[in-house]
Amino acid sequence: MKATSLIYLVIILVSFKLTAGAQQQLATNTDTTFKPKIGSFDVGYSYSPFTVNHKKMSIQQTNASLSVPIVNNFKDGKLDFLMAGVSYSGLTLSGTGQTFGGTEFYSISVPITFQKSFSQKYALLVSAIPTLSSDLKDVSGDDISYSAFAMLKIRTSKTFSYAIGAGYSRQFFGSILLPVIGIDWQISDKLSLSGTLPVSEKLKYQLSDKSIIGLSSDFGIGGGSYRLSKKTGSNYLQVQQYKNTLFYNYQLAKNFSVQISGGYNFVQKLDLYNKDQKVNWAPFNDLNKRVPLAELKKTGITVESGISYRF
Repeated sequence: MKATSLIYLVIILVSFKLTAGAQQQLATNTDTTFKPKIGSFDVGYSYSPFTVNHKKMSIQQTNASLSVPIVNNFKDGKLDFLMAGVSYSGLTLSGTGQTFGGTEFYSISVPITFQKSFSQKYALLVSAIPTLSSDLKDVSGDDISYSAFAMLKIRTSKTFSYAIGAGYSRQFFGSILLPVIGIDWQISDKLSLSGTLPVSEKLKYQLSDKSIIGLSSDFGIGGGSYRLSKKTGSNYLQVQQYKNTLFYNYQLAKNFSVQISGGYNFVQKLDLYNKDQKVNWAPFNDLNKRVPLAELKKTGITVESGISYRF
């Protein structure tokens, strides 16, 4: 699978906060009155500065998401739930002028996620994610894209679980159909590995009851596609960032934590495409066949911060 196609899997999974490990970690609890904390509120900010021809530029992103359990049933080690949420992302380009049709872009998603557990070992997870993504200068149905995925989650032991499935997304550049593989592995009492392979992985080490350090690898997080207004020809902007980061997470309170991280974008691209530049059924058809109206490629550092609350 081409790396260009891999980044779009993140678009399908951007709202997916519950990994295979959720079922793994809860399965040993037999208290029928126990209610797992699957609701969440997250806020984050990332800053990626770079220089092109002695001119300073940057990509900045502000993110916020809220996931609320409508149904949350846990019995005999089996978790069934229905989650609804909303996710916001604001993208700001600095130093690029009007090369890419603007400097401010926005994305709003409303994910709906359902899980049905057949046993402590098997569970089915299904999600639908409509997303409005544009410069918001003339909002219409053309600004909306649709994604969905289904995964079978399998817990093989108390320390290892995985998920397999498929994701579909209809984006401004065409339709995508890709496999999904999730993993959650408690390697030791302090070391764990989780993620969606090979798109996003996280290796964590528990320093203390409140402190965690780790390494993360993300292909595509911090970007996406955005439709521009009719005044600019209804073209679309594509942002791509592949990065490795070192992070530190500190638990301020029982359900409240903060995280800081720093790393390097070893791939960082901005591409402006004509609205007719589309490829059907990626990755079966090559996304690299599209010809951009404008393009910027530049690697560079990235720094991030975030706040999370679980309920």
